[in-house]
Amino acid sequence: MRVRCYRVIFIFGMIASLAMAQSPSAKKSVGVAGAVQDTSGAVIVGAKVTIAGPNGTIVTQGVTDNAGNFRFAQVSTGNYTIDVTQAGFQEVRQSIKVGPGLPQQMRIVLPVSSVNEQVIVGAPDNSAAQVSTEISQNQNANSVDRDALDRLPVFDQDYITTLSRFLDSDATGTNGITLVVNGAEANGPGVTASAIQSVKINQNPYTALYSRPGRARIDITTKGGTPRLHGSANFLYRDSLFDARNTFAITKPSEQRTYYEGSLTGPLSHNKKTTFLLALDRDNDNQQAIVLAAGANGTINANVPNPTRHYFLSGRVFHDYGQGNQFWVGYSYEHKTVGNLGVGGTVLPEAGTNTLFFEHEINVGDVYVFSPKLLNQLHFLVGHYDNQTHSLNEDPQLLVSGAFTGGGAQADFRKTEYHFDGTDIVTYSAGKHTIKFGVDIPDISRRAFDDFTNQAGTYSFASLADYQASRPFSYLVQSGQGHVTFLERTVAGVLEDNIRVTPNLSVAAGVRYYWQNYFHDIAHDIAPRLSFAYAPTAKGSTVIRGGAGFFFDRSGPAAIADLLHFNGVRLKRFILENPTFPVTPPELAGLPTGVVVLDPRQRMPYVIQYGIGVEQQVNAKSSLSVNYIGSRGIDLFRSVDVNAPAPPDYIARPNPTLGQERQLQSEGYQKSNALEISFRGRPVPYFTGQAQYTLGKTYNNTSGITYFPANSYFPRADWSRSDNDQRNKFDLLGTFEVRQWFNFGTALSLHSGKAVNITTGSDDNHDSLPIDRPAGVPRNALYGPTYINLDLNLAHDLPLTKAGKEGPVATISFNSFNVLNHENDVTYVGVISSPFFGHAVAAQPPRRMQLDLEFKF
Repeated sequence: MRVRCYRVIFIFGMIASLAMAQSPSAKKSVGVAGAVQDTSGAVIVGAKVTIAGPNGTIVTQGVTDNAGNFRFAQVSTGNYTIDVTQAGFQEVRQSIKVGPGLPQQMRIVLPVSSVNEQVIVGAPDNSAAQVSTEISQNQNANSVDRDALDRLPVFDQDYITTLSRFLDSDATGTNGITLVVNGAEANGPGVTASAIQSVKINQNPYTALYSRPGRARIDITTKGGTPRLHGSANFLYRDSLFDARNTFAITKPSEQRTYYEGSLTGPLSHNKKTTFLLALDRDNDNQQAIVLAAGANGTINANVPNPTRHYFLSGRVFHDYGQGNQFWVGYSYEHKTVGNLGVGGTVLPEAGTNTLFFEHEINVGDVYVFSPKLLNQLHFLVGHYDNQTHSLNEDPQLLVSGAFTGGGAQADFRKTEYHFDGTDIVTYSAGKHTIKFGVDIPDISRRAFDDFTNQAGTYSFASLADYQASRPFSYLVQSGQGHVTFLERTVAGVLEDNIRVTPNLSVAAGVRYYWQNYFHDIAHDIAPRLSFAYAPTAKGSTVIRGGAGFFFDRSGPAAIADLLHFNGVRLKRFILENPTFPVTPPELAGLPTGVVVLDPRQRMPYVIQYGIGVEQQVNAKSSLSVNYIGSRGIDLFRSVDVNAPAPPDYIARPNPTLGQERQLQSEGYQKSNALEISFRGRPVPYFTGQAQYTLGKTYNNTSGITYFPANSYFPRADWSRSDNDQRNKFDLLGTFEVRQWFNFGTALSLHSGKAVNITTGSDDNHDSLPIDRPAGVPRNALYGPTYINLDLNLAHDLPLTKAGKEGPVATISFNSFNVLNHENDVTYVGVISSPFFGHAVAAQPPRRMQLDLEFKF
């Protein structure tokens, strides 16, 4: 690891030297000054800094300010030891030399530790919700630490879903949410819930260190090892006996869930410099899916078992070299099975699947402080996973638009992967500058896709009447070689300079270089980023903050697999219009195959996001921010059938030797504007939390790389509300403390309905896609159901020794989810030929009760 660090520094050393040569020199003064940060580069406010002489006598001490800085001007010449501590982080101690004309502009990094303390939401009390001109300390970020997750109503310990309410679905890109764990992109957190130190969204939204903007990214910091033995054990129990009945279930389904989870950390050596972290969970979730469909003989309503079995185990070993240097290595294993997946709503039990997933992963991290000015952070992982989907039966699928999906699922599929992700970032601090540069490798993977879908075919019917008359409008079947393997490579270079221009003005300028194989530009992709934070008054209680940046997308592996599968030779895809039912072999004879091709003009999509806002300190521990956020999606992915039957008659395909010719294009566009009001902190002694209201509007003409316009010859006609457009969103997470008796956690969400697209249910323009809209009806013309959800958690701590909460503590908590039992319909059926048109056939779960028992020491 050390050799690699030296190589990175050697390669980028010239860049840093040139940047520093052009930087204005900081004023020199006798004394000791510096900044305290965590391993992700975020400042640590309120850290205790102590300077002691050779005999251990304390010379001076203080705490870091709102920007994580400290300064001691009156320190006599000599050799000293500086000691830095903060709750939740490991103590760092190092030697310094002080003398006339020799200023100490230091940078001290505190690795995360695990402690047994009570912190509710956000940072520790002495630093909660403090406005600052530090670039990374934007107050419209959402941050929840480990103890907050213990106090909030977190359903099934799923903290990612709990925080996802603050994400922007239209900013996530082709591959969905970007998960960053300890500074590197990952498929999962690598540990169980109790081993998570913090979860953050939208912190430092315009940084060049990551590929996506803040509202498309979840940053997770995991716990480290500790010199003392600490542990946590959790038991969760839920039974439908105490729940309300699902709106669409005739009888209450019998459901039960038991969940065991825990973590243990402590020393592995006598000097306590080598420590460990173990984490595991076991989940038995016996849920049921609710089917509400319209069949040939009337309404079909059934409760179908939908069991999930999940097991996870991880172990990590840490070694501290002193002065903030640390190396660690870990291994994790995950295994998950789900039965009757996909069943529910209009999907009948016979069309479900069983799935199997398992993954092995090795994580390695190293933080090395070469000097008070130079730091290297290395983190990489290697892993293997296997994801399998098996249809419950092999019958042809019967798809009746808006009524039911029956027969077999025709979804047999297997995906395996050997992957490598990693980052190596060097930080150089001097004067007014903090420069970060390095390499980010989001993905280098050897992937295998085994596509056995539609081997027996899928019949599509426009309505129940057509189904009863045995009159399908299309039949889709695949044959040939379904196995492909390929190497996907995505690489990025990072360069960013955080400049403290004046005490009340900070500027961050950065650039990120992108490249990926299969989908790439000739000139490659350069994404500049810029942000600033300015306090107009000396008091600093008001901060104006803004920024802008380019964020490039990636194609993801599924699109690459489609290009390799459907090349006209390997895996053939046939679509027969107006077939007999069942289809006969002569009908398929001589039928041309469909292909997937890449548009010669294809470019990598990108989003330009920009924003400006004002942050105001409300009281010592609370802040309010108002922000405008705009974005423009350029060259967005979509799919177009360039061989669709041509207008005006829409009868014959231009190239009769081909069927559907799906061309992957980057011609889509998106426009978004939002006003965001955020509050976080502790406005009164008994409440700590964060709330956010967003008034927004998003329009686009594509929903991603698999999206087809209703008419391939007029794709611009699809310009309308985004599928995820919600005009109003309000979310609140908070905890009430009632003396020493109990804690009352609250999660409230009030959302406008998303858009619903209206279709005829048939293939009116004969392009083999049943996505045609009625004449004169724009895309997403129907407003979907609103979402109202209130979750509560009542918790009481039971100290088990005279040490009180400083010793072992047992916590019992009662959770209620969807307390109001509001019917949160998933969406409305938009197919006009469906008997359910304009109504819902599925909903989020009703009110549910949950018991949680936790033991910490």
